[in-house]
Amino acid sequence: MEAALYDPEHGYYMRRVAIGARGDYLTSAHLHPIFGELLAEKVLALFRELEAEAPSDEWTLLEWGAGTGRLAADLLTAFARRSEARPIRYLICEISPRLHEEQRRLLRERSNVAWVSERELGPECLTGIVLSNELLDAFPVHRVVRERGQWRELYVTLRGEAFAWTLGELTRPEIARYFEQIGIELEEGQIADLAMDIVPWLERVASILKAGYVVTIDYGDTADRLYTRTRPMGTLRCFSGRQLVSDPLARVGEQDITASVDFTLVMTAGQRLGLEVVEFKSQRALLMELGLLERASAWLQKAAASAEDVAARLALKHFLLSSDLGEQFKVLIQRKRASETLPLCGSPPVVRPPKMA
Repeated sequence: MEAALYDPEHGYYMRRVAIGARGDYLTSAHLHPIFGELLAEKVLALFRELEAEAPSDEWTLLEWGAGTGRLAADLLTAFARRSEARPIRYLICEISPRLHEEQRRLLRERSNVAWVSERELGPECLTGIVLSNELLDAFPVHRVVRERGQWRELYVTLRGEAFAWTLGELTRPEIARYFEQIGIELEEGQIADLAMDIVPWLERVASILKAGYVVTIDYGDTADRLYTRTRPMGTLRCFSGRQLVSDPLARVGEQDITASVDFTLVMTAGQRLGLEVVEFKSQRALLMELGLLERASAWLQKAAASAEDVAARLALKHFLLSSDLGEQFKVLIQRKRASETLPLCGSPPVVRPPKMA
């Protein structure tokens, strides 16, 4: 999966713009600017809370994996309208050369935007907010299965001229330990998709954050909801031309491959790293709290009865309907305090997420 998505020459994300009108899928930011407008309200509220602990003349937001830059543009527009906001330095960490080009094109007139590589981010270099939107779902996953009571992992092999699945031992023993720790037992033959690379990424984020918040927006759920009998084949899926594709081994490098995020993994790893869970709720619940209905109503009253208006109405419907983007997507907010001392070893306690809003 890593090679299919991130190979420098043939990887899906590395050689094409996969997101937006010309891509294979749309993020919430591409559906309607109201998403960025409302998210900006939450971001500013977090900055104000952080100000009490770490006063600053400038607020810093780092977006990790900014896609085409659409969300950044909408956030910056919303920030500029708020007179009480401090000057905001907007940093972007992006590994895709093609998306980097798109971001620079869209944000070329924004003087407060800068791009940084991961190696430029030193220990505790940032007091502010680290934001990701639909980033973790694209992390490579381990496909594991229970066979005769034993843990096995699905690998990709070549049979003739086609890719195929084959079973083998677990690549990482900590996968079995994780499922044991959280009390999840798979049924015989049940597949689970787990992105263990989320843990070192979160370790990196926690290390650069002196104090502030980690805001993660993605589709997924807690472990007890992901690894159930209703998902016997796991959550791995593909998108091409905005259509769901069932076979991840077909057209490798030419289609998006993704899996639902295990937010229990994110919260449990975060606890060990000094990242306290502040909020965990559906995207719809957060947007409703921030005034989605009122903002959408005001916007629609001013909009003309045009093709663009119809498209906007459909986009807003996705945010409102519980079966669409609104409930499938979750928002996790974690906080690191300046005085936090991280444990050096030992297994983190299992974090029980707050009741979903």
